[in-house]
Amino acid sequence: MAVGSLLVWSLLVIATASAAGVYERPSYILPCRRADPEINKCIRNSLNFVKPYVARGLPELKTPPLEPLRIEELAMENNAGAVRIKALFTDIVAQGAGNYTIKEVRSDLKKLRIDMSIAIPRVETRGKYEVIGNVLLLPVRSNGEFWTEFSDITAIAKIYGKAVERDGESFMGIEKINVDFTMKNARFKVKDHVNTQNVLGEAINQFLNQNANELIQEMRPAASQSIGKLFRKFLNDAFTNLPTRLWLLDD
Repeated sequence: MAVGSLLVWSLLVIATASAAGVYERPSYILPCRRADPEINKCIRNSLNFVKPYVARGLPELKTPPLEPLRIEELAMENNAGAVRIKALFTDIVAQGAGNYTIKEVRSDLKKLRIDMSIAIPRVETRGKYEVIGNVLLLPVRSNGEFWTEFSDITAIAKIYGKAVERDGESFMGIEKINVDFTMKNARFKVKDHVNTQNVLGEAINQFLNQNANELIQEMRPAASQSIGKLFRKFLNDAFTNLPTRLWLLDD
């Protein structure tokens, strides 16, 4: 969840528009030149440079702070393997995504393709959940509150853009985003409002933490797909309202 949110903030940094509709480049945006033989390095440096600004939020872009990051709703469904569930997470609050580092960028700006590798030391999330399905052939139905901690996260984001012409300006629309991620450690805690017995609640938490890596592997494709779908809209709204010329110079 936080990984997909970080992707949104990383790409939003390249543009801004005033309330009057006159586009201006603020001081925290470092534009790159198409002809730069090290343009990938330029994009990487620009995204890392803006980190303290996006952590506080950018009111002129009508974007809330990254620390903490709040997500109203995230749904995912996994229909393969040992974990077959439908899950809905709401009122999510994530902390730690603002401490990201863009490690590598690969771009093909003629095709409007941008791929990046992102490292995050630690992300903590909390919120509410509803889950129904089967885990290891056992039926599961639960709702309540959750807390998670993920550490040593590496994410790969692949952005596929398209050219959009409007009002005499050129923009970059977002056709799709593919996200994948790995992490070294994970911890979970849930407060189950359905199975309220203390013994059963402790058993659920023990199971989650003892099988954390396996559960993440099972749910990773569904989580990646949900994150990509969720943030494609946000990115598309942002980039189709900013001229490409603001963040990508032709001369």
